[in-house]
Amino acid sequence: MQYDSGTKKFFSKQINLFYSLKMVWIGCIVLIGIIFPIISPSGCSQLKSNKNNLTSEKFSFESADGTSKLIGDCANIGNYHPIQVQGYGLVNRLPGTGSDDVNSLERRMVYDEMTRMGIHDVRAILAAPTTAVVNILAYMRPGIQEGDFFDVEIRLPPETGTKSLRGGWLMTTRLDEMAFIGGGIKEGKTLALVEGPIMVDDPLATESSNPSGLKQGIILSGARVKESRFLTLNMKSGAESAFATDRIAKEINNRFFIAASQKKGMATAKTDSLIVLDIHPDYAKDVARYVRVIQAIACYENQAKQLHRIERLKTELLIPEKSQQSAFQLEAIGKRGIEALRNGLNSPHVEVRFHAATSLAYLGDGTPAKILADIARNEPAFRVYALNALSVLRTDIEAEMALQELLHVPSAETRYGAFRALHNRNPYDRTIRGENLGNQFSYHGITTNAPAMVHLSKSKRPEIVLFGSDIHLRQPFGLEAGAVIFVNGQSSESVIVKKFALNGVDEQRAVSNKLDDVIRAVVELGGTYPDVFQMLVQADQMKVLSCRLEIDCLPEPNRVYHRPGTSEDDNADPSKKKSKGVWERMNPKNWFNTNPGGNSSDFEGTTNTSERE
Repeated sequence: MQYDSGTKKFFSKQINLFYSLKMVWIGCIVLIGIIFPIISPSGCSQLKSNKNNLTSEKFSFESADGTSKLIGDCANIGNYHPIQVQGYGLVNRLPGTGSDDVNSLERRMVYDEMTRMGIHDVRAILAAPTTAVVNILAYMRPGIQEGDFFDVEIRLPPETGTKSLRGGWLMTTRLDEMAFIGGGIKEGKTLALVEGPIMVDDPLATESSNPSGLKQGIILSGARVKESRFLTLNMKSGAESAFATDRIAKEINNRFFIAASQKKGMATAKTDSLIVLDIHPDYAKDVARYVRVIQAIACYENQAKQLHRIERLKTELLIPEKSQQSAFQLEAIGKRGIEALRNGLNSPHVEVRFHAATSLAYLGDGTPAKILADIARNEPAFRVYALNALSVLRTDIEAEMALQELLHVPSAETRYGAFRALHNRNPYDRTIRGENLGNQFSYHGITTNAPAMVHLSKSKRPEIVLFGSDIHLRQPFGLEAGAVIFVNGQSSESVIVKKFALNGVDEQRAVSNKLDDVIRAVVELGGTYPDVFQMLVQADQMKVLSCRLEIDCLPEPNRVYHRPGTSEDDNADPSKKKSKGVWERMNPKNWFNTNPGGNSSDFEGTTNTSERE
């Protein structure tokens, strides 16, 4: 059918009108679908609820007075406890003092393990008088990292025939998490491997004088961690939400991160109630302080509120009773808190100067290095923390020089504390750099103007430090270095160091009476760190060592600092004492501390006037 042009135009207009009306109708339907839920009661309620949820989650990070809540107010620290690990191992190299404890649990466990490993003649090995089966026990501190070392305890079975562990060497053994379940032992994951020479509990013990002192001991830094331990933040009741954990993790990562090829934060939000924390390298040797700083980070805070809080903390820092908490919060803020902390360096109160200087050191500011050194020298209550803060300033020349000067002070614990701080700061520091003597222990000689001193370590790592160059053994004398090495200084011409071989030819060295020569001769003949340790303790007891001997002479925690206006009687009154002080929990020597909770307490400790001054 043909249409003229007029008819075509008429139909075209009708079609366009139809589509226009159709689009209007569709638009009305869509509009009604959007508006109707809003104007309905249930729709209004839902929209308001969504807004309130976002608002409540966001503003739950503020206290009633409008101040920002800190992470410690909203979350508790988790995984902050030592993990017990255990193993059963074989000790060899005993000088005929071993036995075969056939009926012991330890012996059965070691027998099964050696059999699984395909070792031949297991029964003959276990029956030899040069071997003994032992129980191994250790604790892995919170935040310990892969590759770190820790001490282990070695114990013989209760009804053992072994007379002594002196001279023994523990063969490589697994350390597992273990639990007694259903009347039997269930082995968990292998967390570390251990081996090394055993230092008996009493280096001077004999089978007649102290037999129990020969049947248990330790291996210093004998265990190596296979897997790092992380910390957690567990949201408190009422604070659980994905919004909260994401927000807190972001704030932590803004403060603590590793700037490698790609920025890596320390916190990862796992669930609406759990955040996993890695340990920042700057706090690896002081995890307790890391926890305190994490807890002092604001959960959510804009720049204006942060600046206002900094001004408030700047004022409170100068108040001794509030300076600790203020310093923690300023340290948690980061670089923006530096100027406020510097304001505390000129305070007339040593306590204020200490808190400000310590936090500045952890922020990488070397300005207070001299202040920290003066505090370490003159104030025993703060010494351990001041030295630890100086060790954090790894690239600061002022901190290095300050610690080097402390090597010459009369105080024994200050000198060794300064040595340990220099070593933690940089093991290759030219002033304290030593050697791994015989692949047995760390050996250092320090030139010092102070009186000569020999320092031995009985925890953390096998180490001998000689402070002074002219240290010798006064003749005549006779000393034992382990079970088979004897040091004979009866002749005035030389000292004879002799090893009696159980199977083979005896060996000996003739050296001078200088302590360095004698130590090196003992090691050349196969002596271990426990052997040298025994020799030196015996020399000190016999008064043939030309200088003082100290063991684990580190600065002590838990010492009271008496603020001006307070008396010792007030501090000694139990009714006026507060809960356990933060300094005990923060002490780098004390890794096994309880959950620090939500708030730090003020400084407190117990009076300790060390005889090692």
